[in-house]
Amino acid sequence: MRGAAERLMVSQPAVSATLAALERELDVELVAKRGRGIELTPAGETMAGYAKRLVALLGEAVGATRTEADREEHAVRLGATTGSASHVLVPLLAGLRQRQGQFDFALEVANRARIWRLLADRQIDVALSTRPPSTGAYLTLATRPNEFILVARPGVFWSGRLSEATWLLREEGSSTRAAMEEVMAQLDVDAPSLVISSNDAIHRSAESGLGIALLPAEVVGAALRRRSLVVVPTPATPLVRPWHLVVRTGEVLAAPVRRLVEELAAIAGGFELTADGKAVLGGPV
Repeated sequence: MRGAAERLMVSQPAVSATLAALERELDVELVAKRGRGIELTPAGETMAGYAKRLVALLGEAVGATRTEADREEHAVRLGATTGSASHVLVPLLAGLRQRQGQFDFALEVANRARIWRLLADRQIDVALSTRPPSTGAYLTLATRPNEFILVARPGVFWSGRLSEATWLLREEGSSTRAAMEEVMAQLDVDAPSLVISSNDAIHRSAESGLGIALLPAEVVGAALRRRSLVVVPTPATPLVRPWHLVVRTGEVLAAPVRRLVEELAAIAGGFELTADGKAVLGGPV
C-alpha cells in the first residue's frame, strides 16, 4: 500500500480507501491480513492479473495511436526461449539489420513458461518458442523447422544403457525440459538427472562427458562435425518440435510488428507463414 501510494503520489489512506471502494463494488474481498501486513486473496490475484493486462493494453493503445499519427517506428517487443534466441532469432535479426539498416526491437529471453506469461500479459508483442499452450488465446503466424536430438561425448555412452546415463535437464518451464521429459517417457527411462539452467551450459556439459543432452540439431551441428559430440540414436528421437512465431489472437498488429514478421518470413533461413499468418498479414501495412 505504501509503495502504491508513493508511485501514484497520493496518501496511503487514499489508496486504502480506493481499494475498499473496489471491494464494495465487486462485493469480493481482494486482500486479507497476514501478520502485520496484507496479502492478495485468490480473487485479488485474479483481479491483479487482469489489471496488469489492462495497464499494458492502455500503453499499447497509446503507442499505436502515436505511431499512426506521426509514423514513427517504435521498438517491437520480442520474447524468445533461451533455446530459440541465441541460435535462431538473434542470427536472423542480425541478418535483418544488415538488409534493412536500423530496425528497433527489444528482446526478452526466458524459459517457455515465462515467455507465454509475458505474451498473455501484453508485456511482449511476439513470442518465439515451441508450440503454444492450448489454454491461451494465441495465434501462430509462422513456423520454422526444429528437431531435438540426443547427444553425448564420443565413447562415454551408448544407446543400450539409457537408464545408466545422467540426463542433463533444463529447469521446469523450459521447452527443452518438456521435450526431454517427453523423450524419457517414450523410452520408459528412469535415470539420474542433473538440472542446468541454460542450453549453452548443457551443451558444454555434454561435451565434457557429464551426461547426455537433448538439444536442437542446429545448435549442436558444429560439435557433431568436429566430433566433440555424437548422436545417441533412440526410437524417440529426433523429436520434431518446430519453432512458432506467435501473437495474441484477435488483435490488429501494429505496423512495425507486421513488418518484422514479414521480414523474418522473407529472409533466408527464416520462417514460413502459416495460413493464419498469411490472412493476418494480407492487408496493407
